[in-house]
Order: sequence, then C-alpha cells, then structure tokens
Amino acid sequence: MSCSVSWLVIFTLMLDVVSTSDMYSSVAELERLYVKEQQVGQRLEHFLLLIKQQTEAIDHYLTELREIRSANLESRAVISNPINAFHMMRRLTISWQTVKTALETQVNVTEIVEDVLNISKSFPNDEDLSGAAFSLAQLQGAYRLNVSQLASGNVQMSDRISFASLRGLNARDCLFIGKHAFNKGFYDQAVDWISTASEVAQSESNQSATVAEIKPFLSTAIRVHDDVLEKKGSLGENWRTNPQPFKRRVKTVSGGNQSKQQRIADAKNNGRRLATDKSPVWEETEIFFRLCRGEQSRPTRLTSRLKCRHISHTQPYFIVRPLKLEEHSLVPYIAVFHDFMSDAETELFKSLAIENLERSAHGSKRSARQGVTSDKRTSKQSWVQDGSHHVIDKITKRISDSVGLNSQPSNVGSEHYQVANYGIGGRYTPHCDHGVLFQSRGQPTEFELMRGDRILTFMTYLDDVEEGGATVFTQAGVAVKPKKGMSVFWWNLMSDLSGDTSTRHGGCPVLHGSKWICNKWFHSGEQFLKRPCGKEPKSRISHPGGDAVNG
Repeated sequence: MSCSVSWLVIFTLMLDVVSTSDMYSSVAELERLYVKEQQVGQRLEHFLLLIKQQTEAIDHYLTELREIRSANLESRAVISNPINAFHMMRRLTISWQTVKTALETQVNVTEIVEDVLNISKSFPNDEDLSGAAFSLAQLQGAYRLNVSQLASGNVQMSDRISFASLRGLNARDCLFIGKHAFNKGFYDQAVDWISTASEVAQSESNQSATVAEIKPFLSTAIRVHDDVLEKKGSLGENWRTNPQPFKRRVKTVSGGNQSKQQRIADAKNNGRRLATDKSPVWEETEIFFRLCRGEQSRPTRLTSRLKCRHISHTQPYFIVRPLKLEEHSLVPYIAVFHDFMSDAETELFKSLAIENLERSAHGSKRSARQGVTSDKRTSKQSWVQDGSHHVIDKITKRISDSVGLNSQPSNVGSEHYQVANYGIGGRYTPHCDHGVLFQSRGQPTEFELMRGDRILTFMTYLDDVEEGGATVFTQAGVAVKPKKGMSVFWWNLMSDLSGDTSTRHGGCPVLHGSKWICNKWFHSGEQFLKRPCGKEPKSRISHPGGDAVNG
C-alpha cells in the first residue's frame, strides 16, 4: 500500500474515533476501538518501514556522492577514470531507481522532489549501464589490464602509468561486467571478470554477491570458453578465447582453422607484421590493439626517411607563421601539423558542439544512408557549420591553405566540421574514410556525384588525452597520440580518385581522459585545379602542395 493510501486510511480511522462519544462506557466500543488502534498501528508500522527504506536508500546514494566530494576533484578528473564513470552509470541506473521509488512514495511531493524527478528523466537507462559495463570489459582486453587491479580501483597500464579511482568494484559489479563480456563473445575476459567476482565476494564476506551465486556462472563461462576454443579456435570475428583451455585438453582444430590460428599466432608474435587488404577482421583487430598498446614496431627502412620541417611555401601567411610538419608515413602519406589550433580555437569548437551531441553512427551492409549505431563506434558527435563563427571561417581558410585544396563552396569543396567526443572506452574500429558514394549508402545522388569522394581527411585533436585514444593505421603501422591543437591529415584517394585502402585507420579506446576531435573532409569534385596529377593511375600524393608519386 502506498503512503498516500496509508495516510487516507489512518485519517479515516481517526475521524471515526473522534466522531464517536462515550466509547469508554461500553466494552464493545472499547474493543472496536482497540481493533481500530491495531489497524492504525499496522498502517503506521508499514508507513514507518517505508520511511526507513526511503531514508536508507537516499543515505546509501548520498554516501557515494559525499565520498566523491571529499576527494575535492574537478569533474573531468573524476569522470576521466573509466571505473569512476562506470560507478556513476551504475548509481544513475540501479541505485537511482531505488531512490526514485522512495521519492515517488512520499505523501506530499514537494517542489524539490518534483525538480529531482524531472531532472532524473534524463538519467541513463539499463541499456546505458550495459554499455558502460561492456566498455570497461573492452578496455581491459584492449590494454591487457589486470582485472584484480581494476576491481581494487586501480587502472594500471604499467609501473609508471596508473590511475586510481575513488572506490573499487564489488563482486556484483564484476559479475555484471563478466556477464556482458560473455554475451558479446569475449569468453576469455568473461572468465577473468567472473573469477575475480568470486574472489571479491570472498574478501567482502558475500555482501554484494555470494560465492554460491557466482559459481554456476563461472562454471558455464569456463565450459563455453573451452568448447569454443576446441571447435572454432581462439579468435574469430565474433568470439575470443585464451590460447589454452581452463579445464581440459583441447584437441587440435581442423586444418583450415589451424592455419587461420597459426596466422593469428604469427601476427601476435611478429611485432612488425601489419594488416593487408586480405587480412581477416579478427587479424586486423589484433594489429589494431597492438598499435594501441604501443607494441608495434616499424622497419628502419621506413622510419629513417621520415622528416620534421617547417613549411611556408604554400601561402605567404605561413612565412610569418610556418607550419610545423612531422611525417609519420610516406606511403600512404600521413603527417601532423603541431600547434595548428590555439587553445581558444579548440575550446570554441567544443562550445559550439556540446549542446547538440548525438550518438555517432557508422556504415553497415544493412544500413541506409544514416548508418547504424553499435559498439564499433562509441562516441557522440555534432556538426559545426562553416560560417557559424568568424573564427571558424579563419580556421577553414588556414586548413585549405595548408593542404592546398579548395574548401569552398561550403559543404561542397569540404564538409562542415564533424566534432566528436568519446566516452568510456570510446573507440572507432578500423575503417576507411573514402567510399562515401558507394558503400552502404544506396544510389548516390546527383549532388554527391558532383561533390565526389573524400580526397583528404584533416583531423584536429581538441583536447589532451591522459592515456589511450590514439589514431592508428593498421596497414601503415602508424600510431598518432592525441595532443591538443595538433592536426593529423592523410590522402584517402589515389590520383585516379580510387580509394586508397592502405589508409585504414581507427580510434583506440580512451583509457583515461576525454577525447575530442574535429574532422574536416575535403571532396574531390572541387579539386580539379588543385590536386596533383600523377603519371600513373595509382599514384599517391606525397605531401601538402606536392606532387603525386608512385607507390
């Protein structure tokens, strides 16, 4: 019974008592009165229980908030830690549901309660919490983090790099994350998280979850892990296991799978092996994460030819303020401009985009032109239009001059700015930026054909990232770490305007911090008087304002 109903019954009973006179003169009346008093007592007991539940739920919720406030950290410092961010998502879903229930059972809903409930309408839902849990599992797998350390609240990359969260994960949290890893096919991580949940349950004396409750989940995870390893191998597009079983001796997989597994083993052991056009998705994924962890090395014959220099020949303006160019790859050509934007300029982009952020989508074989959302791309984005601010127009001119391409007419020579922010474990799996005319977008329109494909990507980092979040190129073996104000660019098309698949790239998961980027894509249609022409159809452009080269 709700509190409002309880109060109504109590009030009605009391009116009955007050409206009757001389009740003491009749035992029968006193007996009736006694029964009514017991009824009132029962209602009051229930009401008191509800009040206690309310205060306990609210006090439990506030205890965590007080703990956070006592740390005296800025919001960025707290939320940049993925475990702290996970706790917030859990508080605002599971814990908040308890608080909300308590508030809704109040007799008189005050203005404060109404405000709180109105604000809570924008809180995350269960799906958001599931996403946060899986993101934490992905981070652990991508950077090979120790699960026990994560459970204790320590995000440790190495002996020199670690980030302490305000509190650790309890057994229920670890079990929750393990279940999500299992459902996504990350069986090795599922076993790690669920076994850690059992260890934490023992250490906390079964407070949040019991060992008995966790045991069947752990047994199932181990059994499925070993079955998948035996029947399908240790790595695939939709599954992942350890190379060795947990319980029994696994038979050698069939010949076809064995060669596939051997290729993966070679890719893991050979730090110089890179992805190719024929690399299966799971092999490229391994290379992607190896680049993210900084484990990939490149041959000296490639790195020895890379140069850093000042560029001033593209426009007279750059004689006064030369561009600081650093090459990361010659084939394909990938380079960065250091200090391309000022702090004020990067903050302007963020301020213009932050109110209109929406979940980022990506192309899919099953999608329409708008694309689909999935864990392949975990970010939110907004579009900042050319002409929206006079400073934006100056930056567009600077970018255009630096790479020697036409940015105008607006949204024809180049697209408007796409500003994106990555959240917990935010990432973008390897992909190409070209092919927007023909891949998963239906029949191109007349305007799209006139505008052409994306010939160049110019991406600027709008913030520093404490750890993770690098932009990596799986076929070129390049990893570019984010630095505020720095821009990285590469040519997506060959001289005959066909796509250059060697530019496949992805955004590494953000381990700690907040990653902001803005993309400026130039299209080929307006560059017929600007883009270099090669002697061969498959020539590549070598550098800004330079000639096309073969290779």
